[in-house]
Amino acid sequence: MNADDEQALEKLGFPVAASRNTTRIGGGDAAADAAGAATAVFPSTSDRTRPSAVVIVGEEDWQGAVAAAALASAPIRAPMLLSGSEELPPVSAQAMDRLDPKGAELARGAQVIRVGDVPAPAPELRTGRLQGKDPYETAAAVDRFATSARGEPSDDVVVASGERPEFAMPAAAWAAYSGDSVLFTAKDRVPEATKKALAAHQRPNIYLLGPQSVISPGAERELAKIGPVRRVGAPNPVQNAVEFARFEQGGFGWGIKVPGYNFTLASTARPMDAAPAAALATNGVFAPLLLTDEADALPDALESYLLDIQPGYESDPRQGVYNRIWVLGDAETISTDVQGRLDELTELIPVEAEPEKGKPDGDDRGGDRDRGGRRGQGGGGPDGRGQGGGGQRGGQGGGPQGKGQGGGADGGGGGTGGGAGPGGAGGQADR
Repeated sequence: MNADDEQALEKLGFPVAASRNTTRIGGGDAAADAAGAATAVFPSTSDRTRPSAVVIVGEEDWQGAVAAAALASAPIRAPMLLSGSEELPPVSAQAMDRLDPKGAELARGAQVIRVGDVPAPAPELRTGRLQGKDPYETAAAVDRFATSARGEPSDDVVVASGERPEFAMPAAAWAAYSGDSVLFTAKDRVPEATKKALAAHQRPNIYLLGPQSVISPGAERELAKIGPVRRVGAPNPVQNAVEFARFEQGGFGWGIKVPGYNFTLASTARPMDAAPAAALATNGVFAPLLLTDEADALPDALESYLLDIQPGYESDPRQGVYNRIWVLGDAETISTDVQGRLDELTELIPVEAEPEKGKPDGDDRGGDRDRGGRRGQGGGGPDGRGQGGGGQRGGQGGGPQGKGQGGGADGGGGGTGGGAGPGGAGGQADR
């Protein structure tokens, strides 16, 4: 392709393939998206960039994909590919050849981990298998394997709907990032396989993902007999994903309320895109999964959230933090116009500093400590949070706890970027 090619611009793929603040993995189906995400995070150009193992899940087994996302975290760190009932589709087979998994010592040298009823990809590859009689048992089998690989059960467990994929999808990205297991429940009863798996965690913190219309109070009461339960959810799938991205309790949850992050956006119409979303929550991307239920417009709840965390700068854009969104699916799944709007909402914009309020324990920028992103540039309060004053994970405010861009007394800059506070230099956030 060169300047004389009449289709040169189309072949370049912009702005569909990428824009300033977005990158699209433009698969026509979830199998193509999964292959694209797997090879993006594991380019396999050297031994160091090859995975130890690859997880294979059936192309319609969304419960298997969500549960198996935990295997994308340490210590297995396995990306996921999708399989047909008899063989891998060509895009998955090509990705498998490129990934060329080395073999996971913690999986007895297995190069491929099959989840559920899927065929072996190739006779020369060493494989292991995790399955059960139904999705609840299969998720429990994944949980047991992950516990064995880690050497101990996770302290936190997500329990999601085993019947409503659009409410369960966001759990995949969190499981991949954190290693927390995902188990499933029916609306009105908790299956025995799930109860038994939870009991093995010895009173874990149970995070119930979804509203009462999806997982009933009766099921919640059953779970409360096994461990403390906290529900995170909203009435529709788009709001539900936003709430999960915002939520944080102790060491659990993304807690994203300020700028400086990657995100993945998928359609509720393609629940198997939970598989590529898992890959994009690992290996330096660390993106929570947001959802849309429209192809040609952004839902209000999603647009509002992105506006709340839109990045800004006061004087020097080089010192700002940035958001980026990975879009899953082709332009029929999420349109180019929507991608353009996403690019606008993640643009780094100039903002005006608010007048100083003389907070003695903040910095001298005079911002409001309770606000971050485009709505609260300019300084930190007592806990030094936010880009210029909001949230724990980004921003230019610095207070005694040093939780912003520009560290504090504990010697660390918790946000993205650089300034130094009383206790030490700032730096990239450890996510």
